[in-house]
Amino acid sequence: MKKIRSKITLTYFVLTFVVVVALGIISSVKIESYFQVRLVASLETLANVVSLIIQEESIVDAEQIDSRIKTIAELETVRISVISADGTVIADSDVPFDKITEVENHFGRAEVRTAMSEGTGVVKRESATVGREFMYVARRISLDPETDLLAAIHIIRIAAPLDEVHRNVNEIRSILFIAGLTVLLLVLAVSIVLSKKISEPIVGLANSVEEIRQGKLEKRVEIRTNDEVGMVARTLNDLLEKVNTDIGRMKKLEKFRSEFLGNVSHELRTPIFSLQGYIETLLDGAIDDPDVNRDFLQKAYSHATRLNNLLGDLINISQIESGEMKMSFHNFPVKEFLENVIREMHPVAEQHHIVLRGRYPVHADAVQAYGDKQRLLQVMRNLVDNSIKYNKPYGEVIVSFERKKEAVQILVSDTGIGIAEEHQPRIFERFYRVDRDRSREVGGTGLGLAIVKHIIEAHGSKINVTSTPGKGSTFSFELKAV
Repeated sequence: MKKIRSKITLTYFVLTFVVVVALGIISSVKIESYFQVRLVASLETLANVVSLIIQEESIVDAEQIDSRIKTIAELETVRISVISADGTVIADSDVPFDKITEVENHFGRAEVRTAMSEGTGVVKRESATVGREFMYVARRISLDPETDLLAAIHIIRIAAPLDEVHRNVNEIRSILFIAGLTVLLLVLAVSIVLSKKISEPIVGLANSVEEIRQGKLEKRVEIRTNDEVGMVARTLNDLLEKVNTDIGRMKKLEKFRSEFLGNVSHELRTPIFSLQGYIETLLDGAIDDPDVNRDFLQKAYSHATRLNNLLGDLINISQIESGEMKMSFHNFPVKEFLENVIREMHPVAEQHHIVLRGRYPVHADAVQAYGDKQRLLQVMRNLVDNSIKYNKPYGEVIVSFERKKEAVQILVSDTGIGIAEEHQPRIFERFYRVDRDRSREVGGTGLGLAIVKHIIEAHGSKINVTSTPGKGSTFSFELKAV
């Protein structure tokens, strides 16, 4: 396959060659035609002059006519013939007068016949007498019949050799050829430079694409121009950025998937193994031991509950991340909603010796928010449950809200153990635990805050946390106020 540089150079050269040759041929034809037209006009004028000389000088015989036309022909470098109406040559500048009778009748000559009928006849042909190409111009004339000789003269024919015309045309053709060759060489040189300039970005683009095809996705195409090639380079770079981003996202998702499967299998295995152990112990005879059977059944029930919670959270996170979770947005009173959460979670707080209470602004009853009440209830259960379980003995959890300009900010604050700063950005990741042993002890699934994050983001908001280790934490998010 030819290189693009060669194609561009060849295209410029061939196009220029065709144009130069065409212009040369047309110019040559036009110039030759111009010289011939001028020559014909000159010969017609000379024929008129010869006619006037014959009549005004009162020539009475053919020998005098012959003498005059020989003088004129010598001066003008032409051949002059005087012809009668029947085609007989009366005088000829190229034929001795004493041999004029030997000249064949000219009535059949094309220029003579045309002059007889139309007044002027012009023919270009090679002379059989001298073997050269001539331009023949025959003019029909009318002379006063002072003598029988003048009455017989009917045609003045003048022939001029085309040697001079051919010489001039050939000289001009040589000049045109040299000029055309010069133009071709210049165009060739310029086309080589231009083709290099045009092809270099394309060749560079092709080389970059080949490297990318070989797997070097970190490669970026150099943008050398602002034309279409530059546009292609920019588009390709943007596409590479997107591809790399997608690949990075896929790798990240694959990593998440692998970690998720590992975490799920681990989280499922622990309660299942525990259940198996307790049940196996009971089946081996402990069921008849009143000192341990109830305790083992209680522990088995606790692990079954944990397993059920884990499966429920797995179903929720799967629905959320796959987009299958349907949201139903409505207006609802914020204070009433939070009081229901506190009422529902109060037994859990009492069990852990935690004070759970609400704190509301002035005119709290009139404040309404826009959202999916059931999903937000799930959010609040998770946040309050975490604040209770990770609190200090006899600590406090406060559920509150604040009315802002166009939003309602809901907050869950506790006086618990707090979260170290390095852990705060990751606590909303699936199965991420600050303290794994404590998380299993309190029965957490490791998915609660991840579910909270997705639900809040589905409301067009963001879950925030501020925490000080040893003093407590505050989780907050905003909803659209109505």
